Amino acid sequence: MRRRSSRTRGRSSHSQSRVAAQSRSTVMSHSTSAGSAEAPAVPAASTAWWGDRGVRTKTLAAVGVTAAVALGVGVMGISALGTTADATTALYEGNIKGIQAAESMVDGVAAARLASRNAILAPTPELTEEVVAELAEVEAAFQAAAEDYLAADPDDEQRAVLEEATTSFDTYATAVRTELIPLAMANDYAGWYSTNKERVSEFGSATETAVRELSASEADAAAQAAKNAQADYETQRTLSIVVLLVGISLALGIGLVVARGMARGVGRVQEVAEALAAGDLTKSSGLTTKDELGRMGAALDTAVAGLRDLMASVVGSADAVAASSEELSASSAQISASAEETSAQSGVVSSAAEEVSRNVATVAAGAEEMGASIREIATNAAEASEVAAKAVTAAATTTATVAKLGESSAEIGNVVKVITSIAEQTNLLALNATIEAARAGEAGKGFAVVANEVKELAQETAKATEDIARRVLAIQGDTTAAVNAIEEISSIVAQISDRQTTIASAVEEQTATTNEMSRSVQEAATGSTEIAGNITGVSAAAESTTQALTQTRTAVDELSRMAADLRTNVSRFTY
Repeated sequence: MRRRSSRTRGRSSHSQSRVAAQSRSTVMSHSTSAGSAEAPAVPAASTAWWGDRGVRTKTLAAVGVTAAVALGVGVMGISALGTTADATTALYEGNIKGIQAAESMVDGVAAARLASRNAILAPTPELTEEVVAELAEVEAAFQAAAEDYLAADPDDEQRAVLEEATTSFDTYATAVRTELIPLAMANDYAGWYSTNKERVSEFGSATETAVRELSASEADAAAQAAKNAQADYETQRTLSIVVLLVGISLALGIGLVVARGMARGVGRVQEVAEALAAGDLTKSSGLTTKDELGRMGAALDTAVAGLRDLMASVVGSADAVAASSEELSASSAQISASAEETSAQSGVVSSAAEEVSRNVATVAAGAEEMGASIREIATNAAEASEVAAKAVTAAATTTATVAKLGESSAEIGNVVKVITSIAEQTNLLALNATIEAARAGEAGKGFAVVANEVKELAQETAKATEDIARRVLAIQGDTTAAVNAIEEISSIVAQISDRQTTIASAVEEQTATTNEMSRSVQEAATGSTEIAGNITGVSAAAESTTQALTQTRTAVDELSRMAADLRTNVSRFTY
């Protein structure tokens, strides 16, 4: 047990030394930071480096030190909590469970003794059997408690004591079963008492002594572990207080240095601003650091220097403005006279331009009328060309119709020839019929009359066909003459159409020329109108110029007065 207690103390001491080392490292780092933050103890280069850091960096430095202190204290606290948790776990696993197991074994010894006494006191054998079964349960419980104690990792000395206790208990339980129980079953009170006193009771007492020794050693180890935990707590508390005090001192030191630096820079800037408000431009902050205040002071110095140069320039400019305003006033008077002359001349030019515009408008109107007439001629020529084209087409159609009429006359002549041939044959047949009728005598007289009439009819038909043939020949001659006349008419109409086309083309060209001339005249009229308008604008501009020059002279006088006031106002600044 003492060996396990030393292991517990070793773990606590190791955790304590680890936390102490972390605390010393934190203190050393904070001390180093404190050394770099103290202005009197560092070289000028380090001071300049620190002065060049930004306000945010300086502020975050103080906050960072505070955060580092809080982090260190937090780490130490967490480490202390871990050490306490390890110690508590070790106390429970190594001591409390051992005490519980030892007490269970003590209870087992007491239960075994009580069972042996109950066996002799039982009034019936059945109750004695129950006591025997209870004794078996007590033995099992004792063995389980011994195994639980072994699970608590006892040292060699405690293992020896435990082995002694288990051996004594096994001997005691065997003696109870083999010697005392048979005597109890036989109700041999005297034998039971003497056997228990002489050979059995001593093993029970030895077992109880051994397990009580185990319980006492575990209790001592638990007390020592609690004492070590208290010592670890006091050490951790002391280290935490030291780290916290050192960190707070460092944070306060850095904060003081930052606050004093910022207050000094702000004070210098304030002095320059107050002097600037009073009109004194000779002050400067003299800040050379590269932090925000240093850059602000340098910017203010640059602005003040710029204002000094500006004031000198303003004074020179005011003098120049005063001199220039006098020259400008004289020039304005001269320009005003020129503008009045320009206005008078522009009036004359405007009248002439208006007259030109009216003449050009008249020419434009005549050109427009001529263009309209030419367009009318072009329209008529185009319509005549269309009529000639239609006449050519009609002549061609008529020629074709007359040609068809000649063909029809030729066909009628052929038909007449056929009829003439038929009439001649009919005449021959009638002659033959007359001859045959004459031969027939009286019987053929009627037939002879008919044949004579047929002959006469054939002769009349021959005469009619001859007349038709003459008339057809006359129609064919007339048709040929008509065809020749129509062809000549077609040729003449075609020539007329060509001439009309030529006329239409010439009229179109003349129309384009007339349109161009009309457009040019219109543009000339527009230009004349614009010239008149521009001349009018020039006249108005000349009048406006005269008025503006009058206002300019007034403004020049005002500018001279303002230059004098500006010089007076600038004179109150020191630069």
